[in-house]
Amino acid sequence: MLQVSLAEFSKLRDEIIARSNTAWTLLGLSATVSTAVAGFVLAQKADPLLLLLLPVLTPSLGLLFIDHAINIGNIGTYIDGVLKPIVRDVARENRLLSYEEWVDRAETRPVWRLLPFGIPLVVLFNAVPIGALVYTVQFMGTTAAWMIWGLGALITAVHLGFWTAFLVPPLRRAVQG
Repeated sequence: MLQVSLAEFSKLRDEIIARSNTAWTLLGLSATVSTAVAGFVLAQKADPLLLLLLPVLTPSLGLLFIDHAINIGNIGTYIDGVLKPIVRDVARENRLLSYEEWVDRAETRPVWRLLPFGIPLVVLFNAVPIGALVYTVQFMGTTAAWMIWGLGALITAVHLGFWTAFLVPPLRRAVQG
């Protein structure tokens, strides 16, 4: 039982690593595209409407980032709630697999949760597309441009809703804890 549980634990930790790497790749892609598009437009080397790419792309990447973060959290919850009790019982040692408890305690500090994690991601995945939407309004003219603008606004709003649902509960627990 112990060997099977530890093998499952190992595979789940591998999945966490893979999902973390993918999430950070999405973050880097979003930062690169945002910087490149904004740079071209600000240098007057591209049509300002190119910025409409950002409210469609960056929140989409942000939603994928959230999906990975939620699944990483689910894996941690499974390890803590299912595997840890089995391993502790079989090994007769209550200190085993305590990392998830440690992480939960560390996340009860709202400043440490918000500053290095929440704010940069909100800026990248929300402020950038909102800024692009606000800036491009003055250049709108065609129905197609307005349709892309509307799509970008919709995707940005959906992402902002998911991001709020993702970030607020842990912050609320941290403040209450």
